[in-house]
Amino acid sequence: MKIAINLGSSLLETALREQLQQEQEISQVVVVNPAFGVDACEPDFLITDVHTIKQKRPACLSRVKTILLDYGLSEDTIASVIIGNKIDGIMTTDADMPLLLKAFQAINKGQIWIDNCKIKALVNFADNTKDAVISECLSNKEREIVITISQGLTNKEIAAQLFISEQTVKTHINSIFKKLNVTRRTQLVPLGIKLRADLIS
Repeated sequence: MKIAINLGSSLLETALREQLQQEQEISQVVVVNPAFGVDACEPDFLITDVHTIKQKRPACLSRVKTILLDYGLSEDTIASVIIGNKIDGIMTTDADMPLLLKAFQAINKGQIWIDNCKIKALVNFADNTKDAVISECLSNKEREIVITISQGLTNKEIAAQLFISEQTVKTHINSIFKKLNVTRRTQLVPLGIKLRADLIS
């Protein structure tokens, strides 16, 4: 397993690299240099943070599974980061190495990894998306759209994935907003994560 690290703190980058290099499952750890890219073949995972996630990535990192390192971000900030970027997992800085390795394994199986405490906080953040409302109001297609929104897909990408027009996607999103009494896509992220988890379980 190959890991790339790109964090706003060089001190944290160094500490994390040293920890990862001690793990037998990890064959290579590289630190991303925004100016020069990555001097290695395409890694399996990129560990980033809110300070570096918006940086333009080298071509070898364009499709890499991404884990956001959470320094104690608010639920609103996390939801915004998820919606604006394709995030495969979120880890807090106090997570131990066995948990991080477990996250790598889960993400490789197609799951989204978020610490349990963060999931609870995100679900609480979306206080207008109660289970009863979901089951009574949203159609199957609308649920699919909520899931894709939580994965950070644009309307155009959602349309391509679900084989519908971009205008149909917009119509569905407007309907979802009205049914759930929300006004922002970020408010749908916790619901999308929960719906996806329900499908996997």
